[in-house]
Amino acid sequence: MNIFSAVERTDPSPAGHGDSHAQFIDRVAGLFWDQVRDLIEDWFSRLCSDAQADVRGRLRSRDDRQSRGAFFELYLHECLLRMGYTVTCHPEVDGTSRRPDFRAEKDGRVVYVEARSASSSNVAVGAAARVNTVYESLEKIDSPNFILWIDVERQGAAPLRTRPLRSSLEKWLKELNPDAYSDRGNGRRDFPGMPYEADGWRIQFHALPKSPETRGKEGVRPLGIFGGGQAFWPQDKEEIKDALSDKGSAYGPLGAPYVVAVASSSITTDDHDVKNALYGTEALLIGTGPGGDTRADALVRNPDGYWCKGDHWGHRHVSAVLVVKQLHPAFVGTQQHTIWEHPDPKWPIPPLPMWRRSTVDAHGAFHFVDPARTPTEWFGLTNPWPIGKPFPRKGRS
Repeated sequence: MNIFSAVERTDPSPAGHGDSHAQFIDRVAGLFWDQVRDLIEDWFSRLCSDAQADVRGRLRSRDDRQSRGAFFELYLHECLLRMGYTVTCHPEVDGTSRRPDFRAEKDGRVVYVEARSASSSNVAVGAAARVNTVYESLEKIDSPNFILWIDVERQGAAPLRTRPLRSSLEKWLKELNPDAYSDRGNGRRDFPGMPYEADGWRIQFHALPKSPETRGKEGVRPLGIFGGGQAFWPQDKEEIKDALSDKGSAYGPLGAPYVVAVASSSITTDDHDVKNALYGTEALLIGTGPGGDTRADALVRNPDGYWCKGDHWGHRHVSAVLVVKQLHPAFVGTQQHTIWEHPDPKWPIPPLPMWRRSTVDAHGAFHFVDPARTPTEWFGLTNPWPIGKPFPRKGRS
């Protein structure tokens, strides 16, 4: 049972705006991507046989959340094997019909592991898909002399009709002389702009002249820079807590260490977000000085963390939370992830040496310990891996 199509691949181009993650990995040609596909096939071959059909289906899904979630499970399974564990997929648990993702056993000790994704909402995913449909359509415009800087300032509730937009852009671009703007600066407002409003959408375009040697050449995409858009505050802390909320007690008392592994696709997730999610939101304690003046006394944490409930520790049955950030099959050899251990668990976890370890002492200080071996060494990969460039220039190896 293979994941990828048995075809000769000839298209080495980067992913288009309409490509799903699975479509891109299956389509893209080149030695670099051959190695990535071989790794996924290799890891998949060691997955429990009764789990392969489901994981294969999701790895091939055009829904990126499904395909990335399936690879996350494949990654966890491979990590447990590399650490010397015998792994059972979807083991039965007494007292419930629900099953965790993995039961790992080594030297008579058992650990349960559950995979969870801190992903965007269906609304956010749908909105991103509508914008990507616009981008994909605009890649078809004829723009021999300019690349476009695009700011989606407002998105309509319905898909944008792109045919009239393409016509307007092509007419506008043909009226521009690229040499008239060749000595402008780097900011978008230094170049000619065109606003466009229709169907509840508002998009601002700026035309940046191509270099003389690339004008009129085939294969140079008309879209170059994507910026602006509707502003939002990343909610990484809340997404992590949401991912934990329905898994922490899903299986009742397991009588063994239980790890919830959370995959975050956000580029902004960092240790600060995880600390806020697990131990409570950081706040500044304000006091009053002798003269009645206010002053900042200390940084404290509010009792709104997944584990920290003010005067006691909560969710003690969750022995640790593994946070995996922006997992990608091409970068598993360089990505280091952190396992956050509960300060007072019912069942402490055994050593899981593949990951960076985070603990908290009795004084509330955080301590981090890096693993002795790199992910490249754990997975038995070359350094660097993959060998080659993902998108080599024509005429170069």
